Amino acid sequence: MKNPFGFFVELMRQPVWMPIWVFYLMAINMVSVGFWYHPLAKLIFIAFMISAMLMMGLYSRFGFQKNLGLGHILWVPLLAYIVVQVPAVEGGFQSYLIVLAVSIAISLAFDCVDVLKYFTNRKSA
Repeated sequence: MKNPFGFFVELMRQPVWMPIWVFYLMAINMVSVGFWYHPLAKLIFIAFMISAMLMMGLYSRFGFQKNLGLGHILWVPLLAYIVVQVPAVEGGFQSYLIVLAVSIAISLAFDCVDVLKYFTNRKSA
């Protein structure tokens, strides 16, 4: 098994946009702490932490592979819940949820493509 912190070393070896995107996703999820008074912010933070643990587990087991996107599986129902909740909140929290929802949607699109490639390549190997 690999040391989970090696993920960040390998991440920095990727094209420059990739570590920027990953650190952006980490930051935008951590912004939820600023809205801690709202139960949804707590849910976002918890989902982020669980997803991070899942990704580190996947990395430890498989290395830096395209299957790492499976670590974001909780983001699918989270995204649906955020979209439903956007009209029910206002102000800065609403703006944050919109930016987060778009960010998660983009990330999940990358994840779907990567996971599909991973399993397609495994079948043909």
